[in-house]
Amino acid sequence: MTITEHPLVKHYLATVTRETAGLSPERRNELLADLEEHIAVALEESTSGDDEVRAVLARLGDPRTIAATALGEERPAPQASRMRILAMLVLLAVTGPLTVFTPPLGLLALIGAIWWLWVAPQWRSRDKATATAAALVPPLFAASQWVLPAGAVNLGVGALFIPFTLAVVALPAAVGVHLLRAASRPA
Repeated sequence: MTITEHPLVKHYLATVTRETAGLSPERRNELLADLEEHIAVALEESTSGDDEVRAVLARLGDPRTIAATALGEERPAPQASRMRILAMLVLLAVTGPLTVFTPPLGLLALIGAIWWLWVAPQWRSRDKATATAAALVPPLFAASQWVLPAGAVNLGVGALFIPFTLAVVALPAAVGVHLLRAASRPA
């Protein structure tokens, strides 16, 4: 049995692992490897009895204290300023009307908003994918209006055209509100 398989050592390392869940995986693995090395060196020439293992673990310190220290040393994730977030969300919100009413300008705004969205650190990939899909609805709608001439295909949306257009234009703004709420929730 290796020293890291000793029940007391396994419990100690499991406690450190659980308490350092907030660390990046690389940093947590580095910390655990250092602790394992210290324990192995300290118990290298001993009989590895329970009392000796307890003494070595006591010298290392409480696992919660070690975890708290490591968490305190971790650099916080970069945060965008509130103004940058709002500026990006306004750009995303105006892509709908711009794309429908002035397509060239709208497409430029759309490309900028999507790029800015994906380089921003404060949203999860799922939020970014949702926003990207919503931002692509207005240009697809505008393209469908060019491709399908008014009388060529009857899609049965005659009376619903204006409400449907308004919904398409408002969709990026609604997703912008969702992203604003997502940015303010804790990670």
